[in-house]
Amino acid sequence: MTGDKGGGLARLGAQKKLAKIGKVILVGSGKGGVGKSLVACGLGLLLAERGHRTGILDADLHGASVPDYVGARPPLASGAGGLLPKESGGLKVMSVSLLTGDNPVPVRGAKKEGMITELFALTDWGRLDFLVVDLPPSTGDELLTAFSLFARKSTLVLVTTPSPGSLAVVSRLRRLAASEGVPVAGVVLNMAFTGGGEARNYPFGRAGRKWLEERLDARLLAEVPLDPAVSSAGLKRALEAGGEFSDSFGRLASRLAKA
Repeated sequence: MTGDKGGGLARLGAQKKLAKIGKVILVGSGKGGVGKSLVACGLGLLLAERGHRTGILDADLHGASVPDYVGARPPLASGAGGLLPKESGGLKVMSVSLLTGDNPVPVRGAKKEGMITELFALTDWGRLDFLVVDLPPSTGDELLTAFSLFARKSTLVLVTTPSPGSLAVVSRLRRLAASEGVPVAGVVLNMAFTGGGEARNYPFGRAGRKWLEERLDARLLAEVPLDPAVSSAGLKRALEAGGEFSDSFGRLASRLAKA
């Protein structure tokens, strides 16, 4: 890892890369297990499919799952502009797991914060309309690093399930974003229901739209159903299959592309 001087160079490199990116969409929940990475990857894939130059940065160093969702595998190659991200369905993908494979990443403290900056700065993103960032599942230093790194061009998408525990944690993330001056685009209610029409079930409870928007002071962008096809067929096929799962991501992509 780099020292203080190297860290300064990484921040300078990050600023240069950020200058070529139109908008950064941060996707966070404040906790794990709510489908934050699923939402980030589905959003990135659909933005790319619709012709937007899109990349996704997996900032979850210890539980990286973006490559698995989009079907990206190591090794990485490098060019004159840095590490070449993997491409999946037109989406440029970068994650620490594309460097480490299945090996753990035994870093802590300031080194973790530096790794996020370096991973972004060392990647040859080219010019992008959108960079989607899958945030770490916390409200600690790693998250604050991402807030600071992308401050000038970012907006935050909150991801929660209807469960009281998940809503309590994402509420804290909402307040943190406000205190850090990070604008919030809205909230995605993930695993909101199963089935369709009158046969809908609500396995994690039901959160009314008005109540949810008032509690989080954010508009509801999409309600994503719990779809078994994601586990059996994969995210890409689930998005291509049509139905309520695909439609919910379509609405999410459309609203964020226009924001």
